[in-house]
Amino acid sequence: MQILIQNGWELFCIAFAVVLLTSFVMGLLARNFYTFKNTRRKFSIMELQFPATNTEIATLIDGIYLLPPHETSKTVKALKAQLWVDFIFMPAAYGAIFLLCMRFSWKMPTYGTNFFCVLAWLQVIPWCCDITENIFLLSKIKNHTKPPKKSFFIFYKWMVITKWGISLFGLVCALSTALYFWLSGHYSATSLHYLVIIAVEMAMMLVLLFISKKVLNKATPAATA
Repeated sequence: MQILIQNGWELFCIAFAVVLLTSFVMGLLARNFYTFKNTRRKFSIMELQFPATNTEIATLIDGIYLLPPHETSKTVKALKAQLWVDFIFMPAAYGAIFLLCMRFSWKMPTYGTNFFCVLAWLQVIPWCCDITENIFLLSKIKNHTKPPKKSFFIFYKWMVITKWGISLFGLVCALSTALYFWLSGHYSATSLHYLVIIAVEMAMMLVLLFISKKVLNKATPAATA
């Protein structure tokens, strides 16, 4: 554990880079998400994570299979690919929050240390929830899929809420603490170059997003011609 704390920023930079890269790939895949219900429309993965009723997931997936065969194939492949890429995103994202919380626990008084240690290890729960969610969604991507039972639907909703609630709470607490240390001057000068690395990673991702947007916008007219 001491090794994790001592090398926390190096590991965080690696995890953050993986989060950015996998998010970029999943964003590209999401451009191919289409379904049909009265009319052809785009959908997002959030609609599968937060369905209003137990039939909504089945309706959305069945709508994919109402599209022309080539669009159905494209959407199904993109949706499955995003869910599989998400398995790479998960350890990086929850691991990054874990590392932040453990790093700040080291700088806190007793109660703060215990709080951030618990918050760090709690990230195992949303990770398990995310894995279960993806396995469930992958099993549902087929024609004439059946809606989940209402009892499982309630469990699924609370599982997704738990996933987002714990991870976002951990992230907000960690970032708020980081901001406090930065504004109060209670930070180590040796850690500043890691901030530069994170800034460079974000800048590179913005450039990649800009280039991909240009390329895709140019390719779209040719594809529809």
